[in-house]
Amino acid sequence: DCSSSIRQPSLHMSAAAASRDITLFHAMDMLQRNGYDLAKAMSTLVPQGGPVLCRDEMEEWSASEAMLFEEALEKYGKDFNDIRQDFLPWKSLASIVQFYYMWKTTDRYIQQVR
Repeated sequence: DCSSSIRQPSLHMSAAAASRDITLFHAMDMLQRNGYDLAKAMSTLVPQGGPVLCRDEMEEWSASEAMLFEEALEKYGKDFNDIRQDFLPWKSLASIVQFYYMWKTTDRYIQQVR
């Protein structure tokens, strides 16, 4: 049975996939906002100063920080102040909350819920 050799992607790999999604979403949004005029939308995405690159909160977190977050979440639940104070003091509270909501979209979260 080959199913036993299938592994869940790491949180970091899930984050990388999510970051590609946000860039694609932004590009599609610009296309819609510019009346589906491809040239106009592209000029919005690639202004004179260079291309617009979208980053989301998952990209700002290392794999070890993501693991710390999961450990803290297991200990404190959604008490983000305690998570920040005891596990991730170098991260802003807003960053931790945003990461939580992005993390909830990953396969790792779905596996934990089951």
